[in-house]
Amino acid sequence: MNRRLREILSVIFVSAVAAGGFFVPVLGFAVALLLLIALAMNLFKRRSFCSSVCPRGAALGFVFSRVSRRRPLPAFLRTDGMRKALCGFMMFCVVGSTFRLRGDLGALGGFFWGLCLISLSGGVALGALFKPRAWCAVCPMGTLQDTTAIKRRG
Repeated sequence: MNRRLREILSVIFVSAVAAGGFFVPVLGFAVALLLLIALAMNLFKRRSFCSSVCPRGAALGFVFSRVSRRRPLPAFLRTDGMRKALCGFMMFCVVGSTFRLRGDLGALGGFFWGLCLISLSGGVALGALFKPRAWCAVCPMGTLQDTTAIKRRG
């Protein structure tokens, strides 16, 4: 699939989940599914999800490619400590909410949808203020992939 088509499909997918989740909260499970796909792909090649499958990165790159200010992301946002703190907080919320909302698929889907909206808002803000895919530098899913990557002997 060519890059432009993948970017357009990514914008459609991200928009559909973000807007549609308001009406159909179980669409939020797309976020959980993408997290599982990212972890599975990471078993074979580190960060392969980010570079080839992630709809958020492709959508942000497409939407902000012409309007971004193209400024570097502040150094403190790129530190391992900041990335791991954001990832840890997000995972804490995911585990806690999954336990708390178990049995209520609509509420749990709504939680994942809310998580999608919050992180999408962060991605939009970073894309507009800095570089189109600035979110990718702090993305909790990318950080989780880095943290769980299997070290291979070279």
